[in-house]
Amino acid sequence: MRFPEALQAAHEALRRGDDETALANARQATALLNSPNAPPPQKAAEAWWLLGTAADRLEDIISAEMAYAEAARWAPEGSPVRAQMLVLRGKPLMADGRVIEAVEATRAAVRLGLEDVPSLVRASYTFTHAGLPNEALTLVLKATARNPHHAEAWYSLGSVHRALGDINASEAAFKQAIALSPTPPVAAYFNLAYLRRWTPDDNHVSILENLTCQTRLEACRVAYTLFKEYDDMGDRANAWDCLQVGAGLARKEEPWSSDEEAATVAAWKQYFPATRFEAIDERPRSGPKRIFIVGLPRSGTTLIERVLAAHSQVQAVGELKTFGIATHKLSGVSDTRRLSPEVIEAAAKIDPLAIAELYQRESAFLHDGRPYVIDKLPANHEYIGLIKLAFPDATIVTLDRNPMDALFGSYKVLFTGAYGWSYTQDDLADHYGHFRDLMAYWKSVLGDSLVEVSLEAVIQDPETEIRRLIDACGLPFEDACLKPHEAKGAVSTASAVQVRAPINSKGVGAWKKYEAELEPLKQRLEKMGFLSPSNG
Repeated sequence: MRFPEALQAAHEALRRGDDETALANARQATALLNSPNAPPPQKAAEAWWLLGTAADRLEDIISAEMAYAEAARWAPEGSPVRAQMLVLRGKPLMADGRVIEAVEATRAAVRLGLEDVPSLVRASYTFTHAGLPNEALTLVLKATARNPHHAEAWYSLGSVHRALGDINASEAAFKQAIALSPTPPVAAYFNLAYLRRWTPDDNHVSILENLTCQTRLEACRVAYTLFKEYDDMGDRANAWDCLQVGAGLARKEEPWSSDEEAATVAAWKQYFPATRFEAIDERPRSGPKRIFIVGLPRSGTTLIERVLAAHSQVQAVGELKTFGIATHKLSGVSDTRRLSPEVIEAAAKIDPLAIAELYQRESAFLHDGRPYVIDKLPANHEYIGLIKLAFPDATIVTLDRNPMDALFGSYKVLFTGAYGWSYTQDDLADHYGHFRDLMAYWKSVLGDSLVEVSLEAVIQDPETEIRRLIDACGLPFEDACLKPHEAKGAVSTASAVQVRAPINSKGVGAWKKYEAELEPLKQRLEKMGFLSPSNG
């Protein structure tokens, strides 16, 4: 097949949704680029774009990234096509954990004068997920100005405003996205639902119940959105029914194994014994002093991040996956999508300083120069021992919360792409057992070097607990830390709206609204020794 025929065949296969054939034809087209009758650069860029698009649809992120990079290289220098290809390259780079490369490619596209609305929106997603919402905001504002009828641009603007704490602007943008969307705007309704409380006179229940979903994930989002709005209205029965539907669908999307997590905990104990921490390498580490905040999701980690971020010497950079990515990369284990015993065994042989230096290089683009930086990723509790070896002077703050509140808090939230244990009551209990087992181990080997914080204690006596926390981090006390809701900076977690309010006790005992329905979880925790019958 000659180049023009291969190119045309790839286009036709993509149009009919035959991605495998499109990929094969695009590969054939790119293989002919060095033939005597090579096509012009513009056609070469088109062939690589087709390959990248087909690979992207097939979730072959390595091939997609390479293809988009080649498309950018072949595109005329300074052209809109080169800018578009650089933006497209950002998605597979982000998926592969190569965040700084994704940011650099996207910034290069912006410098070329990115003008088309779809590319502006794609670029904004990269910046948002990389923890750069202000750069994202500039692009989506430009996108909505260029095309006020582009629904996805308004959706992206709503997401950015939400992260930056402008809840009213976020709501307006999501509503505009809903009004303009040519397809059922499931994601916009989902995000809109969590911006505020809904009432019997102001809700979207009837609309949501009549939406046509195209995928299981869309149906899942609709169910969680209905749970949130029914719950706000006090309709507990319908809310619970919707939560069961959503959680059941989510469990299929996010497979999780208790046995696999048990094996991971055992591996940490085996390959990082107490003797490993008796003489920690004190060679200097580059970059700012680190504060890692870990714990269960929905246990108060975002509140504590905001408390510390209110301090003039402290910068919060969000939920970074960088430490885990650095560990996986240096381990050399091919199964990098999951923290497996094989990765932990390999990590035990890595020089911790190498992990620290790679972490610093990959996250330096976020640093604004302040002497302390917070990395707040709840799941980093798994890496606590390795974090201490990599950053001996880091402060590691561990959060504790009543398990019924923390686990129900996770159960009622859709964590797309994470926390597969949060969708059944048995899985919640199993994971909590593994979590407590590993945390007890890290405490036994690291002792008082871990800063333990109880969410309930912070709520009951904020000043005492916050002063203790600030002192443990080696910082002078500042009054601003008592007003975390006023702290500037982006928040992109499920608590993004809650932490904009002053510290309060609204979430304490929230699980009791569904006490009868959560009885299986409560009984499991009692049998495991984590609750007594009287103190659930």
